[in-house]
Amino acid sequence: MICLFALFSCALCTVCFADDAEVLPKGVIRLGVETEFYLPVHERYNQDGDVEDVAVDYNKPLDSNVFPALGLIEQAFGMPPGSATVGSSVVSFEYNFKLTDFSFAYGLTDKLTVGVILPYWWQENKVKAKLNNTTATVGKNAALNMLLPLSVPGTVPLTTNDVQNLLGKGLDINGDGTVDIPGYGYKRLETWSGSGIADLQVGFRYQYLKTDNWRLAFTGGVRFPTGDVDNPDNLVDYPFGDGAYALLFRLNNDYTGIKRLTLNATFRYDLILPDGQNKRVPDSVDQQITFNKEHVDRDLGDVVELEASAKYELLKGFDVFGLYKYGFKQKDDISGDKGYAYESLEDETDYTEQIFIVGLSYSTIPLYLEKKFSVPLRAALSYRNRFAGSNNVLKSQYIKAGLQVYF
Repeated sequence: MICLFALFSCALCTVCFADDAEVLPKGVIRLGVETEFYLPVHERYNQDGDVEDVAVDYNKPLDSNVFPALGLIEQAFGMPPGSATVGSSVVSFEYNFKLTDFSFAYGLTDKLTVGVILPYWWQENKVKAKLNNTTATVGKNAALNMLLPLSVPGTVPLTTNDVQNLLGKGLDINGDGTVDIPGYGYKRLETWSGSGIADLQVGFRYQYLKTDNWRLAFTGGVRFPTGDVDNPDNLVDYPFGDGAYALLFRLNNDYTGIKRLTLNATFRYDLILPDGQNKRVPDSVDQQITFNKEHVDRDLGDVVELEASAKYELLKGFDVFGLYKYGFKQKDDISGDKGYAYESLEDETDYTEQIFIVGLSYSTIPLYLEKKFSVPLRAALSYRNRFAGSNNVLKSQYIKAGLQVYF
């Protein structure tokens, strides 16, 4: 009975909303599942921390900055620099996520617990993309089989499908089945969705101090790059992992000296190991379209998180909890051999974020100890909001549901 009570005093926040310093008794197994149901995401935080549309980089004039060949038309016809354009892109994104983590933990000793987290994610980007050609000064001329100023007789504006072809397989101007202007090789800008395993985590927690008022523990682990990374030829997909191994370090600190109240402070450090990936290397961070492609060397910036939380027992079996987290990531370091503008892949990668979470949990453990319920379990429901950030982190909210069962 004492062992059971020690086990079930473990806070649900271990899996469902935050870290704590509790461990499992020797020989005890805990199975858990939690799912984050995101509200649709349309916005992100820019480098100054202001909110902007998540597709802002794709809404711009389609001039020689995007299609360099238009600069040749300006030179040939004496047009002012920057005046040759096929119109403006009108693009919107709506991200939808449903992220599920399956977890297994086992008490090797009364002070040491080992475990694994297997994430399975479903992600979608609802895309609307069209060309506004009302401002176009350049179009296609089928008779001459080339792009020309609209003032040239027989020249008509490009269509949305024409621009999709320029980004993809290339543009067939006269419709004879031959590509007249090579494309960039991107997939079409259209709705994308995918599901699969994200990055697997394996680790341990060692509780090095437990008194009447304090529980202190160290958690360490490894994150394996098992999730699919961003496709450099797809402008609208969303990765399932960053492609790099990471060493995970946590310091978990609980204060339990106040009746019914548990206070926690957790420090997290993710040490990202160097790797290599195939990437498109644009000329600047805001210019997404480029022919430049290379297998680059990467050292992704490490991630630091500081978290404070509180859990209060309202009634027997019912807890309320709240959490605040501040996180930041260091800048990426990218290098290669082809002399491209690698700083474009480094700029705006040193992000910050601020998050709060509130929720409610329920446990059948009191009833189990009284032999009034056959299964010892915990369930939690929480709301999370990333209310501030910088450098392109998404402005996102989700509802999380979690369940743990003990054996």
